[in-house]
Amino acid sequence: MKTATVSKLFAVLVILALGTLLPTLAQNSEAQFQQGLIKEEGEGSLLEAIEIYNEVAADESAGRPLQATAMLHIGLCYEKLGRQEASNTYRNIINNFPDQTETVKVDREKLSLLAQTTVITKAESNEFRIRKVWEGAEDLFGKASPDGKYLSFTDWETGDLAVYELAGGKTRRLTHKGTWEDCSDYAEDSRWSPDGRQIAYGWCDDTGAYDLRIIGLDGSGPEIIYKNEQVMYAIPCDWSPDGKQVLALLQFMDRTMKAALISVEDGSMSVLRSSDEWPGSICLTRDGRHMLYDQPQKENSRVRDIYLLPIKGGQSIPLVQNPADDFLLDITRDGNHVLFSSDRDGTLALYLIQLEEGKPKGEPVLVRSGMGQIQNLGFTPSGSFYYGMSKESTDIYMGELDPASGNFIRPWAKMNTRFQGYNREPAYAPDGKQLAYISVMNPSAANTSGNAKGGDMLVIRSLETEQERNIIPELTHMGFPIWSPDNKFVTVVEWAEKSSMGMHRINVETGQMETLINPDEGIRLFGRHGWSPDGNTLYYGLLSKDFTSFQILSRNLESGKDHRIYESHDILHLSLSPDGSQLAILSISRRVKAYAMHLMPVSGGEARELFRFNKDENIDIAYACTTIWSKDGKYILFLLKDGTVENPSWELCRIPAPGGQIEKLDIQVQGITASSLSMHPDGRHIAFSSTSSPISSAVWVMENFLPLE
Repeated sequence: MKTATVSKLFAVLVILALGTLLPTLAQNSEAQFQQGLIKEEGEGSLLEAIEIYNEVAADESAGRPLQATAMLHIGLCYEKLGRQEASNTYRNIINNFPDQTETVKVDREKLSLLAQTTVITKAESNEFRIRKVWEGAEDLFGKASPDGKYLSFTDWETGDLAVYELAGGKTRRLTHKGTWEDCSDYAEDSRWSPDGRQIAYGWCDDTGAYDLRIIGLDGSGPEIIYKNEQVMYAIPCDWSPDGKQVLALLQFMDRTMKAALISVEDGSMSVLRSSDEWPGSICLTRDGRHMLYDQPQKENSRVRDIYLLPIKGGQSIPLVQNPADDFLLDITRDGNHVLFSSDRDGTLALYLIQLEEGKPKGEPVLVRSGMGQIQNLGFTPSGSFYYGMSKESTDIYMGELDPASGNFIRPWAKMNTRFQGYNREPAYAPDGKQLAYISVMNPSAANTSGNAKGGDMLVIRSLETEQERNIIPELTHMGFPIWSPDNKFVTVVEWAEKSSMGMHRINVETGQMETLINPDEGIRLFGRHGWSPDGNTLYYGLLSKDFTSFQILSRNLESGKDHRIYESHDILHLSLSPDGSQLAILSISRRVKAYAMHLMPVSGGEARELFRFNKDENIDIAYACTTIWSKDGKYILFLLKDGTVENPSWELCRIPAPGGQIEKLDIQVQGITASSLSMHPDGRHIAFSSTSSPISSAVWVMENFLPLE
């Protein structure tokens, strides 16, 4: 009897233990799966990712949905590697996980697409392959040289134009502007001349003005080929086949975009196309008779098609028209095929379409599915295609501090979410029960550098249960969520077409959206916005249309009228005090690295300076919405990096609102950049988003994939 009782007790304990252990095991499997995603999508380490996914797929405690998903990603990795195991993996999922209907549906689609792939390699010995050629690439806005020996890029250590030798792994600066302290000018996009002896590049000076320049590979020059005070942005996109003209994209002060050929000899300009929409990419056909470009299918749409425009005049010819989003990448060196990315198969995939006498021939052919976001770095004469991939892993961290002393009570901890590395800009609700933040709908297609193919979504998270609701408004790219005082709405900023921005109010219960500032007004916003405590006034920052001044405005939401509170030529970021009576204004000089913070009443008047750092003091202040008030209104908190100490890092600091000395709180903030500090209504809990270091950027080359002629 005693033995039976003990046995029953043991059985109960086992059941209780398993009930406690299984959720933990499932959580471990989920964390392991997230590690696989980082290896696959962030680092491009596909074989390592496959090993991790295999462990998850073999772990029965993970649950069948996660096991099937892990198997799916194994297939995706094999597909990216160009290996036959991809098809075998998809078939195994269909056979072994018939109950996972959504995953099986994807598998069947992948198998169908693989069966349609008709890419012919040049020879059996030259199999299709993808390999990494530069780990830790500093910049992905240059191009491969015509001979395939170099990559042009901006060396952001100084801002100089430089080249990277692919064989030897050495870098060499072509311009020599000095340090950032000496000069704040910098190079941007660059393109090689057809003979590989010169590089055209954009150059931004310390006033924010752009010009186009050329420089020799041997460092001879540089020479300004185009400068116009009415141009606010200029980038080279290609060269004419004879090397006499540079195809450039110019944005003028009236916000029109012009694709034009610029004479290398005298700087004269021949406009090919004007538009209010910014094209994703433009280039010339190899015979120089047409310009290739992509553009939105309709106004205010981010879904694009690809066109050919005759250089000597005439109507554009559709090259790729499809309900999917098609994005121009490049044209092969022989001019016979155009490479583009498309989401028509449910992933961001690469396709080729044949070009014959300025017209498309046949249907697009799938090259590689599941590529994700890539940066075009160009073809070589051998048919190899270079491209870059960059993954900034951004996550939300939370901590707790003592409001009186500023000391840490609970150190920073990463917030657990379904997808890690894609979450940013947390905002606590006024009632302290919820947290709003921005995430993405499709991590495999997302990129934190501004490309919005991943699709932003607003997430409302319960701080008590950690349950989340996703709100997907008709906004492709949005940010800076701020709650209304009554907890009913979240306002977000929209990055729209035509280089304009808007602001919208989203009902967190219904998801319905109301526009407060229409992007059609053609404005650009900046800095954090804020609601008055009574919910009747919205404070926000506005960049003037000529890009010369920054203004802080208040808008009466009932009348829609604006009132200008403050204006400066410096970059401004604002934070509203808890009682709604004062604005903390952080300013950053546009010419030299200098920072200042001022306080001023929301009604206007004189701004009172709290601190100022000049460039020779070697101090950095984080300015991406990182200035917040303590809930009692006594302090203003911000992030500071002291460059005078060894291995500096971001530190949380505060300064008394009435004035006084800056107090370092001895709290280090993780990541190379941090943004969107948010204070909980209890005045103790604090959240922010951080971009982890290092940023995983690499250059890859795809070889032996072009069809035989």
